[in-house]
Amino acid sequence: MSFSAIIVFSILLACGAAYLFRRTGDPYGTFHIELNKVPGGPDPPQTEWLNMGYWKDTAIFPEACQALALRLFRAAALKPQGRVLDVGHGSGESLVLQLTHLDVPRPAVLCGITSLPSHYRRSRERVGGILSPAAGTTAVRLFEGDAVWRVGQRDHPLAPGFDHTFDSILALDCAYHFETRQVFLRQSFSRLEHGGRVALADICFSHAPNRALTFLLSRVLRVLRRENIVTIEEYEQRLRDIGYEDVEIEDITPFVLPGFRNFLKQRGNLWKAFTWSLGWLQGHGMRFVIARGTKPPLR
Repeated sequence: MSFSAIIVFSILLACGAAYLFRRTGDPYGTFHIELNKVPGGPDPPQTEWLNMGYWKDTAIFPEACQALALRLFRAAALKPQGRVLDVGHGSGESLVLQLTHLDVPRPAVLCGITSLPSHYRRSRERVGGILSPAAGTTAVRLFEGDAVWRVGQRDHPLAPGFDHTFDSILALDCAYHFETRQVFLRQSFSRLEHGGRVALADICFSHAPNRALTFLLSRVLRVLRRENIVTIEEYEQRLRDIGYEDVEIEDITPFVLPGFRNFLKQRGNLWKAFTWSLGWLQGHGMRFVIARGTKPPLR
């Protein structure tokens, strides 16, 4: 990758980020509401998804996003009356899905944590509106904060001594932002029940990116932390090194990135620049995966 290519690529993504920030005041604030609108549907839309979607059988953004969430739920082996932690849930659509979808086992305990105050407030509002009677006896606790627990931090679901351990821990299209993914996976392992499972819809690479691309993503654009830029094989080994069993990294890139790019191409020139960058990254090894691992049962 040449220096000139780095400059051009950086400008394209920077322009797209600046456009979103100018419109919303926060690149992960409320721009996704617009993406959830469908022709002939209500305005504002009824869903607030913020992920890249699973586009195998649809060309509609909310449907693709729900399909990705459902695949993640299956990978996490959600069970009736289980205890679930949903990390990085945005404005709460994955929480709503767990409380209302007929094919999703209803949890006894549902905890969620998201880093943006606006998303935390919106999630509380949306979940509060459906807790009775749709959610039955589910106890819901939501937190505002980083995905990773820090020493001295109180009231965090991954903190040692938190009220609950979990049967399933989810991270839907967000863990590549964590500081760091590896710390999150270690903390999740400590808070899972024996036999419990962590599942992530995540980004990694088919082969190790060169130094220029790593520098671009981690230092110039700051879209991925350097520690989170790993190959599929490294991802799997890191899960095993922590102690997870039944580890699987499923590459679902063909059903995620092309469909997401085709959808965004229809939304204007700046989105087209962003879709070009996604295609370029896919061509340089970026992969979208479902990763899972199980904490060994007591023997």
